[in-house]
Amino acid sequence: MREIFVYAVDVSLLDADDARWLRAVSDARARHIREYRRASDRRRSLGAELALDAALKALVPDYAPPPKYRYLKNGKPELLSGAPRISLAHAGDFAICAISDLPVGVDIEEKDRRSPMPVREWVGIESYLKLTGEGLSGSFRTLCAGEDEIYLLGRHAAYLARAELGNCLICAASDEPAHLTVVEAHPEEPPRAFSEKFS
Repeated sequence: MREIFVYAVDVSLLDADDARWLRAVSDARARHIREYRRASDRRRSLGAELALDAALKALVPDYAPPPKYRYLKNGKPELLSGAPRISLAHAGDFAICAISDLPVGVDIEEKDRRSPMPVREWVGIESYLKLTGEGLSGSFRTLCAGEDEIYLLGRHAAYLARAELGNCLICAASDEPAHLTVVEAHPEEPPRAFSEKFS
C-alpha cells in the first residue's frame, strides 16, 4: 500500500501579523497573507505554507526553504520540481499539507461544521475535487463518498484515506489505495532579521 503524509500546523499558535514570518514564506504566499482582512485567515494561509515547508524538510533530502511551487490554472498547487505531489487545506485551528508520490487531494473540515451534507461525506468529496483539480466548480452533486472510496455517477472514481485531528476530519483522495499518516508539525520561531541575529 502506498503512503500519503499529512503535515498539520496548529495555526492558533501563529502570529501572521509578525513581519518576521513573512520572511519565512515564499513571496507569493506573503502577498497572499497580506490580502486577507481577518487575522484567522492570515494565520491559516501562513500555516498552509509552514505545513508544506515541514513536509518538504522531512521528506525531500535536497530541499532548501522557502517552498518553490505554483498554482495551476485550476488553483491546484504543484511543486516546481513536479514531485512529490502536494495538496493544501485549512479549517478551524489547523492548516495541512498532504504530500505523496501519488497524485493527491486533501481536505479538512471541523466536525461540527454546519452543512446540508454530512461533514464526513463533504470532506471526502472535496478531497476528490482537489485531486482532480476541479474544485467546487466540479460537478460535486454527482459524487458520493463512502468510507474508503468515492463514486462518480455510481462508478468508482478514487480511493479515500481518513483521519481525525482535534475537532477536525481529514480526508485524502488518490488514484490508488494509500495509508494516511498525520504528523503534527511545530514550526520554529519566526526567523530574526540579520541585525537581530548578531546584536
